[in-house]
Amino acid sequence: MPVKVVAALPGPEAAETKSPPLPRKKTSTVMIELGRGRRIRVESDIDTEGLGRILDVLERR
Repeated sequence: MPVKVVAALPGPEAAETKSPPLPRKKTSTVMIELGRGRRIRVESDIDTEGLGRILDVLERR
């Protein structure tokens, strides 16, 4: 049986380049005045499309 000699394969540590963890964004609470005595409090990192849907529902009531 023929034998072929090749360079050693890199270990799992060398194959994966791990980037440092991203720093966590500091979130804050945002208060939105809707009028007629209504307010909504959300985190600053809320999904804006989701917030838009919530506001649409609240405006219909």
